[in-house]
Amino acid sequence: MPTRLKESLSAEEVIQRAPLLERIVRDFTDCYERRKKNREFLDEISIIAKKFNSPEIDETRYRLQRDVAELSRELESYEREIRALGGVLKDRERGLIYFYSIREDRKIYLVWDHHNPQIVSWHELGETYSDRMPVETPQDTAAAALDSPDRE
Repeated sequence: MPTRLKESLSAEEVIQRAPLLERIVRDFTDCYERRKKNREFLDEISIIAKKFNSPEIDETRYRLQRDVAELSRELESYEREIRALGGVLKDRERGLIYFYSIREDRKIYLVWDHHNPQIVSWHELGETYSDRMPVETPQDTAAAALDSPDRE
């Protein structure tokens, strides 16, 4: 039995989700950076704890472990919100979200980047972010028709 493709969205539908995606991804990337810094500090404290036996070091290490676990749960929650909107978080640091779509009867990814929230690009399923192409929306097509020198 063939694998069923997740919900297919249009570029317009992705752009309509942009305001909500912006908030979620901003919160996600902030949380991701906090978790990364806490994880790095936890690694350092763990090394120190091996050399020195101190209740303060142990307390700090346990607090950081709890913080990292809590931040991990928070990140999972943000990813669930993105999936509920039809997206897949592709790059945690950059905040790229991919959406399944159809273009000329082919399955593709629509790419939403929180650095350019009103622009959606696309690429084939087997390609990468660097292969992406801009999506022409109906507004783009209408504006191009108005600007066309062939217009009477």
